[in-house]
Amino acid sequence: MSRDILLTDILLTGTPVTETASRVLRAGALEATLDSGALRWIRWNGVEVLRGVLFLLRTPGWGTPFPKVSGLSVDSRADGFTVSYLAHYGAPGAGVQVAIRLSGASMGKGGGQIRAEAHITAEAPFETNRTGFVILHPLDGFAGTEVRVDHASGSTRDLVIPAQISPGQPVMDIRAITHHPAPGLHVETRFEGDIFEMEDHRNWSDASFKTYSRPIALPFPYLLQPAQPLFQAVTVALTDDGHGGAVGSAVAVPEIAGQRLPDYALPLDRLADAGAALQSKAIAALKPGWFLLRYDTANEASDPDFAPMARLLSQTGARLEVQAILDAASDAAGAAQLAALAAHLARAGITPARISAFAKIDEQSFQPGQPRPPHPAEAALAQSLAQHFPQAAHIGGSPAFFTEFNRKRPDPALWRGLSFATTPVVHAADDASVMETLQALPHILTSATALAAGLPLLIGPTGIGARINPYGTGPVQNAPEAREGMAARDPRQRGLYAAAWTVGYLVRIAPFAPLRFAFGGATGPFGLVSEGTDYPRPWWEDQPDGTPYPLWHIAHVLALAAGGSLVQAETRAGIAYLSWRKDGRRHLLAANLTAGPQPLSQPLSQSLFQSAPASAPGTGWLLDADHITAPVPIHARPATLDAWAVIFQSEEEGAA
Repeated sequence: MSRDILLTDILLTGTPVTETASRVLRAGALEATLDSGALRWIRWNGVEVLRGVLFLLRTPGWGTPFPKVSGLSVDSRADGFTVSYLAHYGAPGAGVQVAIRLSGASMGKGGGQIRAEAHITAEAPFETNRTGFVILHPLDGFAGTEVRVDHASGSTRDLVIPAQISPGQPVMDIRAITHHPAPGLHVETRFEGDIFEMEDHRNWSDASFKTYSRPIALPFPYLLQPAQPLFQAVTVALTDDGHGGAVGSAVAVPEIAGQRLPDYALPLDRLADAGAALQSKAIAALKPGWFLLRYDTANEASDPDFAPMARLLSQTGARLEVQAILDAASDAAGAAQLAALAAHLARAGITPARISAFAKIDEQSFQPGQPRPPHPAEAALAQSLAQHFPQAAHIGGSPAFFTEFNRKRPDPALWRGLSFATTPVVHAADDASVMETLQALPHILTSATALAAGLPLLIGPTGIGARINPYGTGPVQNAPEAREGMAARDPRQRGLYAAAWTVGYLVRIAPFAPLRFAFGGATGPFGLVSEGTDYPRPWWEDQPDGTPYPLWHIAHVLALAAGGSLVQAETRAGIAYLSWRKDGRRHLLAANLTAGPQPLSQPLSQSLFQSAPASAPGTGWLLDADHITAPVPIHARPATLDAWAVIFQSEEEGAA
């Protein structure tokens, strides 16, 4: 396939819209990457000390608009750098203008400094939930370590950042915080202009801890006033006594011991999706072992038609898991809704193998301990499920993201498994941030495993984009080609990027042996196949309906791999590797998680990437931008994988 650069971008990310090029800035041993006005990946002698220093404005719906940037100036020297620009948010004359200055300086071998300043001026009264600097601490070298906190109230204390994910704010009332990412390396981050506090971003699968202002306990939204300009500053001081040493991780991933690969479940986000799946040859060829039906009583008909669902189950031989989302306000009303659902399913001849029931209010976000509107209690829902669905496995957890699972913790004694979902675009939607969320998954699975008390975990539905929005009235209706936080229709779902990200996700969670992994969809923005839409999809809208997106091929592999015995799950030098045994064969799935070509190492089992006889067709395939709709068969190990490319290979046990 001969392609121009624009088409390549579309095939990789689903959109012709490209991201702003980044630039590495250095000041002696201090290094930072200037990316869209932020300093990211701040390192000292190669050790990451901060994940980011950035300025954000949050709207009343917790949106994160991009500013219009002007007057960008970058002065880079051997011993330091200075960046300055103007950022404008909102409508001209009625928005907020921010003058930002970022600088870095070397203090010789013993240290360095980063300084960020912001002069904030509202042009008219401007409503915001939060406006100011945000500091991101990376996971390794921070989670589980001892830090010193200078409080804005005047006291100083030492404390340990929790290894378990905190449901609330692990540190509050911050004037300065000092951490030690490596032996002998001291990093003090000091704040001016407001009181700051810290949020455990791992809740949302962000690979960071976020320190922000103003405190969440204060009323929001609030007004920025033209007559009250604001100033904020952050100073990061690094001192290094030269000890050196490795950066540690707070979580221990389980050792590989033949863990069972999870069942693949194809999500049906509404009952009508069953009819769409029935019409799709690609879904029939996928052969999922499970369907995961989200049945929302607030959105389904009072007399729903389950006949298409029954036909779909009969034709595919798949089993059904139901997530019942109940808009009832009491135990009795919830029981009545479950009784009605049981009757509808029985009339269609459907017996679900698994079922969960959640109060719809639990899709929304609440701070720990915050009162919730009236809704059915967890124990009452468990009792109703036992009465009306005695043959199904009853699943607890959350209908939303791990954040809500962690804040309203389920009672494991009531259930046979616990479920939650994630999305990578709650706080940032750029390609690098979305891929970085994979780093947080071992932390999430470690915390969830501790809360589950031995119960299996069921993960998903996941995807790039948001099926629900716990922080607003619904997912953001983004421009179809835009990467945007909490977006309803992220374009990367139809690109090679989503295939690589999902392989990386599976590699991170497989050692924890989840029972079920759900991603993709039968139709809609998360669908696995191309279909007509009311919004533009460059290049894909010219392909025949039913053409598989790259993610279909990952779903197909996992549907076949379900129940296999894990051999290895590892991410190395930008490539995620997953190897397993099933039915007397060894299999390997590998994906490049970066935007550039990466060499394949000799991983896992030596023979998996040795040449196979040319007479053995179908021993593997390569999915890349040159082969976007149908992977090309391969019989030998390629030297490299291009951007976000995926390779699959299979061999008989004992093959040379």
